Amino acid sequence: MSWLLDRGYVVTLTSLVVACAPGPLARPAQPSTPASPAAPSVVALPAAPQQFADPGPGLAFRDPDRRAKLASAFTAVDAAVEAERKQRNLPGLALGIVIDGELAYAKGFGVADLESRAAPDADTVYRIGSISKSFTGLAILALRDDGALDLDDPLTRWIPEAAGLVYPSRDARPITLRQLATHSAGLPRMGAFDPDHAPTEQVVVGSLAGLALDGTPGMASSYSNLGFSLLGIVAGRAAHASLHDVIARRVLEPLAMTSTFWGRAQVPPARLATAYKPDLTPLAPADTLLGAADGAGGLYSTVRDMARYAALQLSAYPPRDDADRGPIRRATLREAHSTGIYLGSRVRTVAAPQRAERLLQFETSTYGFGWQRDVTCDFDDMVGHSGAIDSYRADLRFLTSRGVAVIVLTNFAAAEVPRITDRVLETLLRTGALDKRSASLSPAFASAMTAWLDVYNTWNEAAFAAVLARPPDPSEPAELAGYKQLHGACTSFAPLEVISPQRARLQLACERGPLELDVTLATSGRIRGFAGTSRVAHVPAELRNVADGLVALTSAWDDAVFKRVFKSSSKPRAAAKAYFDDVRVAHGACKLAAAIHRTDWSLELACERGGGVEIALTGGGKPLDDYKVEPVRQAGCPVR
Repeated sequence: MSWLLDRGYVVTLTSLVVACAPGPLARPAQPSTPASPAAPSVVALPAAPQQFADPGPGLAFRDPDRRAKLASAFTAVDAAVEAERKQRNLPGLALGIVIDGELAYAKGFGVADLESRAAPDADTVYRIGSISKSFTGLAILALRDDGALDLDDPLTRWIPEAAGLVYPSRDARPITLRQLATHSAGLPRMGAFDPDHAPTEQVVVGSLAGLALDGTPGMASSYSNLGFSLLGIVAGRAAHASLHDVIARRVLEPLAMTSTFWGRAQVPPARLATAYKPDLTPLAPADTLLGAADGAGGLYSTVRDMARYAALQLSAYPPRDDADRGPIRRATLREAHSTGIYLGSRVRTVAAPQRAERLLQFETSTYGFGWQRDVTCDFDDMVGHSGAIDSYRADLRFLTSRGVAVIVLTNFAAAEVPRITDRVLETLLRTGALDKRSASLSPAFASAMTAWLDVYNTWNEAAFAAVLARPPDPSEPAELAGYKQLHGACTSFAPLEVISPQRARLQLACERGPLELDVTLATSGRIRGFAGTSRVAHVPAELRNVADGLVALTSAWDDAVFKRVFKSSSKPRAAAKAYFDDVRVAHGACKLAAAIHRTDWSLELACERGGGVEIALTGGGKPLDDYKVEPVRQAGCPVR
């Protein structure tokens, strides 16, 4: 099928020539503008073809018992969710867990209706509210893929009535579709129209006349139902169809989501959960009808259908070479999940943490195309959205690198569904089976590291040059000699962490303790770069005085120790005392755990709380030139 603006085109002063057959998704005609002074014609050439690497081993889950371990937590999930339901006095809820594209767990808790006592299940229908925004975001991205619109189109290209919006400053640029999709358009949360009684498209777009923006477009994220209502209208106009039809063709029909609806009238009455107010009285059966604003939150669905939707999102990972046959391109799904605008960060301390529990919880978030992406202490790959409408509450979250999703749907206005999702994820995490996919080493590592070890054990300048995919650095012979002085001869290697098929952190088996080596291969199979880390249990003699002094200062400040150890340090006494006082408050007393050598020496201290401390040294011996104290490098947040 051909689309307008497909590939080659020529722009002259007076015309736009499109070198492809006319298509059905033409953009609305633009008002004529006065002619500009003559300018040279611009010829846009087709983009150069992409180049691709040869297929590698790819990312995969390495634990063969992963699925069984996750399933072993389902009994604990039952108990945790039922306890949460009773504590919050929820009438009922439906829960689903998706693992690797399959609905591995589905269960109803409580009742779907207090009068009939009917139990909810995977096919009970609930409103999902703002999770609908992710469907609208995917519709916009799919139309972009077809060439029907551009994310950087001004909103007025599709909704001319948006010319009536009032901007806060004269230097503000017009709102774009991308800004609508990231809540960064500066629009208010709600529009200047009744959103509850099926507003028409004319009512929604007509309300824009004279509407003042809350902020300058592109400056910050501010959640706007109005913005996604307008995106839904844009999707319909670009496709020459209704938003309902676009989402049906792009998502619902390909995924066989036959129990996902846009209105109560479509839902079989026996399957719809009754919605309850906080006082447990039923909500009147009349719906909030969003009408032309449906793109912001109009959908109803079930755990079973939302599991299919979650499986679509997870199918985009990892990036790979096999045929892309989904209804939405994998790269487009990943774009929706990962190109949002910054929302903010939150940190809270944990009250009375037990041994090995976290001292704090941290979260930072972005938003784009109907998805919020969160980085937390436990997960750096969590994507999702919640919904709230007509006393229904919903939450969908998935872990892109771990192949797991959780769906929670309930019929109670006071429900805190994100808490339930959190408890489910915490329960699954305790199985130890929520590790990410990881790469396997490229087979080229075997020959490359065999050659590197030969040179390391018996230096040969020509052989060293042959190992590398680049010219040798003049400092590298001394670097290898330094490793050998500490560790002696090394005989073999094993991966500690595989970052990609071409990059890994290795552990070398050596005479005097293991050497850690970060190695990157070039596509030729030769070594592009390497960097060693030596961890020695016994501090070298030249560092003993410094080490003893640093450990002492973490326990109690002592002027005499400071003067002896830091004779020429650039830090004055007052700053040093404040520095070590802070370490003592945060970590308690510490003791020496290891000496570490990278390019300079550092000392790793094991402390009473908050994990370890690493003190980086400059100068190394007597006197110490400078120092820097920081937590030991670790994944996640500090634990007690």
